[in-house]
Amino acid sequence: ILYDAAEVQNLFKTSRSYFDTRETGLGSIYLFREHDEVESFDRYSNSGYKSLRPGHQYEIGARECDGFISNIFNNASSSASNYSLRYEGDFYRNDNQRNEKIDGKKTVQSGYLMSRFRIYGRDFTFVNLSLHTVPFEDIKELVEQPETTKAARLRRNQIDILLREIESEGLKDDSVLVAGAFNAQLFETHLLSDMASTQRATSYARKSADGKLEGIEQRDRHGRSVLTVETHRFDLHSIHDWFFRLGRGQMVKKYNGELAQVVFAGKLLEESVFFQPSRHYGINKMTGREEFMKNLCPAWADRVLYNEKLSDLFRHDSFCASGLYYGLVAEKKFVGQHKPVALHATICLK
Repeated sequence: ILYDAAEVQNLFKTSRSYFDTRETGLGSIYLFREHDEVESFDRYSNSGYKSLRPGHQYEIGARECDGFISNIFNNASSSASNYSLRYEGDFYRNDNQRNEKIDGKKTVQSGYLMSRFRIYGRDFTFVNLSLHTVPFEDIKELVEQPETTKAARLRRNQIDILLREIESEGLKDDSVLVAGAFNAQLFETHLLSDMASTQRATSYARKSADGKLEGIEQRDRHGRSVLTVETHRFDLHSIHDWFFRLGRGQMVKKYNGELAQVVFAGKLLEESVFFQPSRHYGINKMTGREEFMKNLCPAWADRVLYNEKLSDLFRHDSFCASGLYYGLVAEKKFVGQHKPVALHATICLK
């Protein structure tokens, strides 16, 4: 995997890469400057670990005993899985179309890839996560204004499933880091309500000829459209990009509360978010500049969370605490629809 990355190889003499092509389609790469005090998890060995050999090694489509645990959430909710791990079931060979079904409807695949290492005698569990995501705006739900959307409720259930899996694997006493596509959404109904109030706009529901709800539109007192929401559109018109970037997203931070119950309950913790939403970005064909796309409401979809034990290591002393950074990668450069989110931490293990 890293053979062409000469600079990375010079900095890190050892790496382990796990790519789950059978279940989740997720991949994780771990880089080590030194390997002497690092062991990788092996659930089938007597000790639970095996020594980390120097060099760059990777596993593609390997089974769990090769260093990782993976599952999709509809399998993880039950101790028994009916899914057969045959090569015909390979995630990529089916053109990424192996999707779970919720209420009879296909949704994007979701699951996790879990790896464990013992570093200087301390146990660390790293989870690469992909939670349920929505490909479109649910107009009916926005009008009904439920306290918790169906998608948010499903994501919360998936987090609970993951935490139960960590406990059942005997990993709850590890220092645990969970990172990836949490796919959290803003409280869009609150945002729409506040937009109408601050701009003194009137909201209109647009219906098709057969009475089916097609969209929501807000117009100011001059009749100008200031906000339009349709199945594949969330558009604040002239202020769209400015509004979500302003103050690095601080104008809309109060709507970023989907994970609050997870954090406040102490299940997982997160550093303060002082960066703009991580999705969805595109290039304006007219200006050639990057801006927020208008197909879905921008949100902090990509996150890094951790448990209490890892938090204690982050804050072991002032030196460790001063090394914390949580923010976007390539904040001012277009790298795709999602900007990666990084947590940089210095911890003392010896």
